[in-house]
Amino acid sequence: MKSCVYAIRYTEWMPKTVPVREFRTNLSELLSDVADRRDHVLVTRNGKPAAVLVPIDEYEALEETAEILSDSVTLAQVETGLRDLAQGDTVTLEELRRELAERRASR
Repeated sequence: MKSCVYAIRYTEWMPKTVPVREFRTNLSELLSDVADRRDHVLVTRNGKPAAVLVPIDEYEALEETAEILSDSVTLAQVETGLRDLAQGDTVTLEELRRELAERRASR
C-alpha cells in the first residue's frame, strides 16, 4: 500500500531542481529541507537530472516496493490477496485472532 501513497505523492509534487554547484554550496540547507519539510531535491549536472534527495522513509519504502516487485512469489501473493479483497473474501480482526488462538490451542 505504501507504494500507492507515494505514487500519488510524487505525481502531485514537483521536486526543487538545483544544479550540482548550488547543491554543494547549500547542502546543509537542502538536507534540512528534505529531512524537516519533506521536500524533494532534484540535482542536475549540465542541465540533466543526476540524482534525487528524498526523505529516508520514502527511500526505504521505494526499496521495499522494489524488493516486493522483484520477488515473483511475493507479488503473486499480493495479487491473490487483492483478488480476495475485491471478491469480499475477507475476515475481521476478531475472526483472525480467534482462528490463531484455536490453532495455538490445538498444538
